[in-house]
Amino acid sequence: MDPTRDNKLYGGVVVRISDRMILCKISGVPTENFSIPGTVWAEVVSKCVAPHFRTSSFLNVTSDLDPTKEVQLSYHITTDEALGFALICGKDVGRRHAQSTLDELTALFHKMFVEDTSKLTPRMADMFSKPARDVLVKMSSESGGEDKVRRVKQAVDEVKNLALDNVERVLQRGQKIDDIVQATEDLQYQAQGFQRSSRELRNQLWWNTMKGKLVVGGIAAVFILLVLFTFFAGNGDAQNGK
Repeated sequence: MDPTRDNKLYGGVVVRISDRMILCKISGVPTENFSIPGTVWAEVVSKCVAPHFRTSSFLNVTSDLDPTKEVQLSYHITTDEALGFALICGKDVGRRHAQSTLDELTALFHKMFVEDTSKLTPRMADMFSKPARDVLVKMSSESGGEDKVRRVKQAVDEVKNLALDNVERVLQRGQKIDDIVQATEDLQYQAQGFQRSSRELRNQLWWNTMKGKLVVGGIAAVFILLVLFTFFAGNGDAQNGK
C-alpha cells in the first residue's frame, strides 16, 4: 500500500434523524498527528437531516504538528427511514468503499436493535460501539485493496497507452513506407518520361542530321548533273561545228 495514501476509517456516529441525537459514537483507527474535534462531528451530524439519502464530501482539520497546516479528510453519510450513519475517513477512502461500510453498519445496528428507534437512548446503543469499531478496523485494512485495484488499473492503462503509442508509430511508419512507395513510383514515371523524351530527341537529332545529309546530297547531285549537262552539251556543239 502507498504510505502517502490515507485509506483509514477514523470513526463514525449513529444519529436519530428526528432530533439529531447521537445515539452512538464509534472509534475507528487511531488518528496520527491530528485530532477530530467535536465541532467537526457536529457539522457531520447536522447533515443527517433527511431520510433515504447518501452523500460524500471532504473537510479539513488542523494538524497537531503545525497549527498553520490542515489535514484533509472525507466524510460519508447514509440514512434510512429514521437513522443516519456517518463516517469520517482519510481523504483517499473511496466513496464506494465508505458507503459499503455504512451499509454493513446499518445492517448490524438493525440486527442488534429491533425496537422502535424513538425509544433508543445513547446508553442502550452504546453496546453497538464495540462491534462497529471492529467493522471500521476491518474495512480500513480492506481499503488497501482499493489501492491495489487502482495500481493494477493504472498499470493496465499504462500498457494500453504504450500499445496505442506503438500502433501509432507503426501507422506513421506505414505512412512513411507509403510515401516512399509513392516517391518510387513517381521516379519510375519520371524515368519513363525521360526515356521517351530522350528517344524523341534522338529521333529528332537523327532526322535533322538526315535532312542535312539529304540537302547536301541533293545539292551535290544537282551540281553533278549541271557538270554533266555542261560537258555533254559542249561536246555536242563541237561535233556540230566540224
